[in-house]
Amino acid sequence: MSLRDDIRIIHSEATFAHVIDRLHELIRERGLTLFAEIDHARNARDAGLEMPDTRVLVFGNAKAGTALMLASPDVALELPLRILVRSEDEGRTALVYIDPGRLTAEFGIPDLASSIVGLSAIAEAAATSVRA
Repeated sequence: MSLRDDIRIIHSEATFAHVIDRLHELIRERGLTLFAEIDHARNARDAGLEMPDTRVLVFGNAKAGTALMLASPDVALELPLRILVRSEDEGRTALVYIDPGRLTAEFGIPDLASSIVGLSAIAEAAATSVRA
């Protein structure tokens, strides 16, 4: 398998700003920790370059992540979890992440996938253009 097989992309009609705001809300509502937010577009501008809005949110839960790392220490390379959010044409937004089931399978701990499978639900919820 290649990494490309593990990547999931959700396209949203919501604006970039809406998706980012919604992700912040969802992370907070679920009691997760936002460890970092990397603004690639701002970094590009600081280097005199231009690119569409592109951010990576790095977040997780120490209890769930620790259990994964104890079972397979090398999975720490992929933790905490992250979602890439990028602007697309015509005001649309893409959310990109590594499939949690594939991630745990790659590290030989598929029985622990349930501890991070919520990543998919978070991405789906953030992609909705109307708040529920």
